[in-house]
Amino acid sequence: VQSSNGHVLAVANHRADGYNAAMWGARAPGSTMKIVTGAMLLDRGVVAADRPAECVKEAQWGGRTFHNLNNFELPGASFATAFAKSCNTAFIKEIDDVKDDTALSKEAREVFGIGLDWKTGVKSVDGKVPEASGAAAAAAYIGQGQVTMNPLNVASITATARSGRFHQPLLVPADLDGRTVATAARPMKASVQRQLLSMMRLTATSGTGAAAMSSVGGDKGAKTGSAEVDGAGSPDSWFAGYSDDVAAAAMVEAGGHGGDAAGPIVASVLSAS
Repeated sequence: VQSSNGHVLAVANHRADGYNAAMWGARAPGSTMKIVTGAMLLDRGVVAADRPAECVKEAQWGGRTFHNLNNFELPGASFATAFAKSCNTAFIKEIDDVKDDTALSKEAREVFGIGLDWKTGVKSVDGKVPEASGAAAAAAYIGQGQVTMNPLNVASITATARSGRFHQPLLVPADLDGRTVATAARPMKASVQRQLLSMMRLTATSGTGAAAMSSVGGDKGAKTGSAEVDGAGSPDSWFAGYSDDVAAAAMVEAGGHGGDAAGPIVASVLSAS
């Protein structure tokens, strides 16, 4: 997706059944959702990129215990480092300070255009971030629970972070048929965008996305995701990244860690653009 205008530059699938998972899929996006959650927390003023974040091994909310990958912890870490290393507990620990079960859904819709009726010009499925409370809210903060996305949605989220304003993805130009495209209620606050991009850059240079993004040039940023799916032996691998004015996302079913399977796909696309 071209960040500055929402134009869809390329779509690819690698499936034997011909299913367009890139545009029709509806699966938990894992920690790529932390782009939206991070923006919401910054927007609400409960965190700052350079302020300490409580990244502990586990956190409880709504009667459920949430863990970091391999139960890691980051004593004394900043929120930017917690984002770059994909610390689940640092995000869940902030729910009490937000004090609004609708906050994440509002941020997704009002700033990132998720939940609006996208008219891309071809069949596509919109992302969903339902309002949630208790354990479901904590799961949503880290891209699990009832949150569903496809790579098009996540690429658009990445493009919005990069440009600071939602541009509805368009595969077919709207002026060809006169259709009305979706518009978000408000742009991202400048201070939120500045901090969010700094955290995504950190992810791409020294965080969980560094290995995959090492070959990508330009002004770059990233976010990895590993989404657990009921009954699956391995989590879905998600990766979102940008380089200059191009944003991309990929998902590999049961691919494991986001940087391992989906990351190289996104990096190859960004390097070729």
